[in-house]
Amino acid sequence: MRKSKLIEDYAKLANDALAPFAHSAVRQTSTSGFIKNGGELTKPLDVAVALLDADVAATDHPMPAQTAQRDLLRAATVLELNRLAKRLNLDYLADEPALLSSGLTLASSTGTLARVAPATETVMDFDLVDSTIGCLLVKLKRPTGTTQNLIRYSLDGKLAEDNWLVAVGGGRERVLGPFESGTKIFVKAAGLTGSTTEPQYSAVKSRIVQ
Repeated sequence: MRKSKLIEDYAKLANDALAPFAHSAVRQTSTSGFIKNGGELTKPLDVAVALLDADVAATDHPMPAQTAQRDLLRAATVLELNRLAKRLNLDYLADEPALLSSGLTLASSTGTLARVAPATETVMDFDLVDSTIGCLLVKLKRPTGTTQNLIRYSLDGKLAEDNWLVAVGGGRERVLGPFESGTKIFVKAAGLTGSTTEPQYSAVKSRIVQ
């Protein structure tokens, strides 16, 4: 019979889901009644994801050097997630209640990160309306349990969607722009929860800026 164990490599987490997942692991591990000294164990991860958050908040459109810096911050966050999982596996091997309470992910039979099936998540919907001159207002319809909004947008509908610009936040509205009047903007959105490993995006919508 396979013993319960957390996966120890979170490198395949989607970039967009990394910070919410890390925050959830910090919160759940530090408050778990099954894990001793959870607050101490999660301090390095808490610091790493706070630095990543600050970088994302400071720059919506990173230049190449800033993108490289953000990649380093993501790598540091993944490293601390991996270290936390390894420590918990050593201390609580086969103790499924304790491992589950950490907010990290139990390994499948192959020891890999199981993908979240799209059917288990509610897709975010939204409306695009005119805002101030040159700007669009995204009015989000947040699924229950959403802790963070993830918006991707582009001025080029033929650009690969993984390369679209990113906007994050926690409210129900987000202003995009300013853009030149007459520009067509393409937008999609996802709602992230603390356990999201693969964001489920809405259909792409577009609107011409006034």
